[in-house]
Amino acid sequence: MDPSFLMNWKALLEENNRGKRGHPYKTPNAFITFLAKLRALCSVPFRSLEGIACIFARVTGIRSVCYTSIFRRIRKSIPKLPEVNGKPVDCAIDSTGFKITIRGDYLGNKWHKHRRGWSKLHAVISIHDVSVLSFSVTDDRVHDAKEGRKILDSVKNRILMIFGDKGYDSKAIFNEFGSNAVIPPRKNASSQSRGSPARAKIVRLIRRTSEKEWKESVQYGKRWSAEIYFSGLKRTMGEIIKAIRPDYIAQEIDLKVQY
Repeated sequence: MDPSFLMNWKALLEENNRGKRGHPYKTPNAFITFLAKLRALCSVPFRSLEGIACIFARVTGIRSVCYTSIFRRIRKSIPKLPEVNGKPVDCAIDSTGFKITIRGDYLGNKWHKHRRGWSKLHAVISIHDVSVLSFSVTDDRVHDAKEGRKILDSVKNRILMIFGDKGYDSKAIFNEFGSNAVIPPRKNASSQSRGSPARAKIVRLIRRTSEKEWKESVQYGKRWSAEIYFSGLKRTMGEIIKAIRPDYIAQEIDLKVQY
């Protein structure tokens, strides 16, 4: 939330317009990013962002920006995680839900209205520094293991060991990471290989001792790094999404993760 861009307003504007086709920008991208961070942090409505931009214009003398420009430029932004290269690290994978409506249960109980569900954030978290390596946003009907395979595949070269809950008990994940997959199998899991020797080995270890002892032996508590990240994200950024369109909902969650 550094407003130092106000000191380099003209230079930033020239840089953004260099090589641009069509009508030139009248507001640099840095100011739009600043407003986008305000919306992600405090759930500020777009109309209020226009008011904040007007206050900045009056105090600093910069050019004001209208509601339409703010809305269009924020919606066109594509959040990206910074690329970090380094040694493989232990990671945790998990998902959490974001509310897409702020109404309570009264309307549903009184008028039998169906709920709108929620949006799910799937993320691979580095246990080393509790940062996101890869993530995706889906609706509440997508299974954790199915989406987990996709986001794990994009960063598998950066993962040393992967910790997850029973929602990620998938033969495909065990076959990809082998003994480096620390995921408790379901209670009715078979002790025979049946396409996944690594999974069957864990089942036999648990049956020989207990699930509690197995978790202690593999330091399963590291998985809580994902819960710590999600807790901090929701306490800082909020868990209610005000957008209605599915693509806007996904973008707002992306912005929360990025900032």
